[in-house]
Amino acid sequence: MRDWGHWFLCVLAAAIPLGLFIAVLSVFEAGDPYLQSVIRSQSFADIALKPFPASRLAIVTLEYGTWVFAHIFLCVAVTAYFGTLFAAHANATPGGVAPRAAALILYAGGVIAVLAVLTLSADRSGETVHSPFADLVVAPSFYFLRALDFSGQFGGFRNDPWIYLSVAALIPTAFGILCVVAASGLFHHDVQNRRSSGEEGWEEDFAKCLIALKTYTAILSLILVSSTLTARAYFHIIPSLMVPPGKEPAPTDAIYIAYKDFATVLSTGTGVLFTMTLIASFAPGMIVLLRDASGIVRDHSHTERHELMERLGLSDLRSKMTSMMRIGLTLASPALAAPIADVFQTL
Repeated sequence: MRDWGHWFLCVLAAAIPLGLFIAVLSVFEAGDPYLQSVIRSQSFADIALKPFPASRLAIVTLEYGTWVFAHIFLCVAVTAYFGTLFAAHANATPGGVAPRAAALILYAGGVIAVLAVLTLSADRSGETVHSPFADLVVAPSFYFLRALDFSGQFGGFRNDPWIYLSVAALIPTAFGILCVVAASGLFHHDVQNRRSSGEEGWEEDFAKCLIALKTYTAILSLILVSSTLTARAYFHIIPSLMVPPGKEPAPTDAIYIAYKDFATVLSTGTGVLFTMTLIASFAPGMIVLLRDASGIVRDHSHTERHELMERLGLSDLRSKMTSMMRIGLTLASPALAAPIADVFQTL
């Protein structure tokens, strides 16, 4: 039971960046009263969408739906991959892995439920939003759509744009959370069930854990890059609604510029959050493996260390530098995804 508790605490570490992110937002949250008063009124509606029919809303939201589809497809494939690996451990691990798999599902469901409460239960009167998460993710677009009187285009959501925007944010987030939890749970399961330092054949288990870490990190990085790009598409729904591709806003279009800057900052912040999540997902197990590595250096001969380094593909300086650069790029990929996408969009 103690080992089970340690494993679950390691997996819980993946949620720390999200909790800190929301806490920091609540401290530094601020609003522009003038801009809020403008976007909550009808006064800018004709200016904002004068050249474009209301049907453009369907085009923009369907474009976002394409990003969501691609993201969910990747997440389902990755979750199935980790699930297959978990099933392969079921017979080999004493006590089985079914309780741990159930714990992962409950854990992921709990995080998703908290995010749902922060968005769906927020005050939609237009006066206050009690959650900084909802205030940044949902509220700006909601005020815009309501001011343009687009509520009638969300008939499937009880003519409530808030429900649509919340669901549109929660669905891809939920699949991303499943992948994060599955990757972290499987990696820490491997680490916990390796042979302890000093036992016969423990170096082989150590090498397998490091190889698994490289593989899982690369796969989860791909998912979090997809999450970042999907979040970027979500935050750019309103700027895209105001200015179609190939068009340029007027220099005096302060509302467009405000939404564009807002979307850019949130996209970048989301990428940084996902990079921190990627690190936190594997950090406890990495610390354990570093402790084992120190044992290799202290207790083994130069020949034994060299053999292990050869197995890991780190036998020379060039391979070590290449591996370090690859790891750094993998970890930084979610944070770099949105800025790189912005650069390509301006070309």
